[in-house]
Amino acid sequence: MKQISEHNNFVYLFFSLIALIFSAAVMAEVQGSLMEDIFSIMTVVMLFTSIKSLKTDVTIKWSIYVLTAAFVLLTILGKFFPHHFYVYFLLITLLVFFVGAFVTAFKQVLFVGDIDGNKIIGSLTLYLLLGLIWAMIYLIILTMDPQAFSGIEAGSWQQIFARVSYYSFVTLTTLGYGDILPTNHIAEFFVSMEAIIGVFYMAIIVSSLISLRLSAMQNKKQEK
Repeated sequence: MKQISEHNNFVYLFFSLIALIFSAAVMAEVQGSLMEDIFSIMTVVMLFTSIKSLKTDVTIKWSIYVLTAAFVLLTILGKFFPHHFYVYFLLITLLVFFVGAFVTAFKQVLFVGDIDGNKIIGSLTLYLLLGLIWAMIYLIILTMDPQAFSGIEAGSWQQIFARVSYYSFVTLTTLGYGDILPTNHIAEFFVSMEAIIGVFYMAIIVSSLISLRLSAMQNKKQEK
């Protein structure tokens, strides 16, 4: 494995997120407590990968360590002492992580350096993080009200993660297949917000990347 640097850091985070989403899909197909444990392990791997991938200060790195430890502890407690209390805090922990990772990666992608392959991967990583942020929100809503979305069967958050993530990305891209629908006003609000942000993100990311490229070209001309 190549050493993680500013030229390839987003590649590792991107593929760890893809692996997380894919493992959730596999787990949904192959039901069982063992698959849930494997999915939890994949989540921990993704959290540790983010520590190496997101080139940031020590404070944020330690914050991710704390979130990882909290996730592991809550997962163990939820396994041996099933209670909604642990599920709420576990989902909130992941939500905080995805939001923090998005903010950190956003600054690195759009405000630093020239455009290269790593930044393109970084922009895709941001898109994945947006979808996962809303997936966490939907999972929290479903924990409060299992009937908040039609088309999603009741189950543990690990069992429905793949289905909820699928719906989140369908909404983010404004495809709207209609196989899953919000059934209460709070769910409808967050769905509409995700659709708006999905469209807004595409406009912002394209214009920002073009701006960075033009700025880099201008700087090169001035250096000659």
